[in-house]
Amino acid sequence: MFKRVVLGISLITLISGGSIISMKYNTTDAVNFNRVVKRKDYNYVSFQNLYENPQLYTGTKVYQYGTVDKVVFNSNSSYMLVVLNGNDQSNIIKLKFDYSKTDNANRFSVGTEVRFYGKVSKPEQYETGRGRETSRPVIEAAYVDLKK
Repeated sequence: MFKRVVLGISLITLISGGSIISMKYNTTDAVNFNRVVKRKDYNYVSFQNLYENPQLYTGTKVYQYGTVDKVVFNSNSSYMLVVLNGNDQSNIIKLKFDYSKTDNANRFSVGTEVRFYGKVSKPEQYETGRGRETSRPVIEAAYVDLKK
């Protein structure tokens, strides 16, 4: 029923139908928090849709790509700020993750391009550097990997 395939230095477990159910890397380039990710269960959603319609996407499983702008490691509230569209700082989201469950989260530094899968949470209100109050989308990460 299960088929294991070794690709380069990673071990990928596949189930019939080809959907990835888990990824266990023996290097430091992936962080899988729940240990089970079914790629087909996640939908791509643009930053514009997340920003303009937060109530529509709250609780939805999504995947996206972006560049890490900031990383904060705490035992109870670790997160990354990720810019989704190139270098446009207005297209930034907060990607939360559980630091206690991470394998190699320190692999993700500022400027790193990542892909991630997670569930959309309520948007976060914050104050910009210019003192303006605004909001940004928040995603609870289930899986984060270097973008390839």
